[in-house]
Amino acid sequence: MLLSFASCKKEAEIESSLPQLLPPKPPSIEIKWLSENPVKIKTGLHLSYLKGFDCDSVIGIDYIGYKGEHTFTPINEKGQFINTIRKKQKLSLFQISELNAIIKDKKTYQNANITGCYQPELGFLYFKNNELICQTILCLECSKIESTAEFGNEWEFNKKARLRFKKLHDELGF
Repeated sequence: MLLSFASCKKEAEIESSLPQLLPPKPPSIEIKWLSENPVKIKTGLHLSYLKGFDCDSVIGIDYIGYKGEHTFTPINEKGQFINTIRKKQKLSLFQISELNAIIKDKKTYQNANITGCYQPELGFLYFKNNELICQTILCLECSKIESTAEFGNEWEFNKKARLRFKKLHDELGF
């Protein structure tokens, strides 16, 4: 019995001295642009969250908007959707109002979280007369935001704004 205990102890020591296996790499995501059902894009607009702008609808997009160090909007300059969209959801008027209020509020960018991942997974597409007029994308992990509409001089938002964006994210079922 003593011999059996000693051999178990020795096996445990050997296992703990072996190098630990690294977790498998996540599968590589291939970013493609879908050619079916392109969206018409209205260019040349100077939109600003700070001044406000009109739209007919806003679509929330849950997607993978990064590959390595490259980031992508849900729709490219040709009006093609990215292939990594997991879910789309139309925002209610109340949700649009809340989204715009968060983005244009100067307090959103005070004491910002500063981290470096920037892997956008949440996008908002603004439409007017069936034309895309604005795209805003953000990363809830590192609290960074980008938009084709002006929203201020900051690119990072704070913890309170992150919680508000997360609440909207969850309301949309993402």
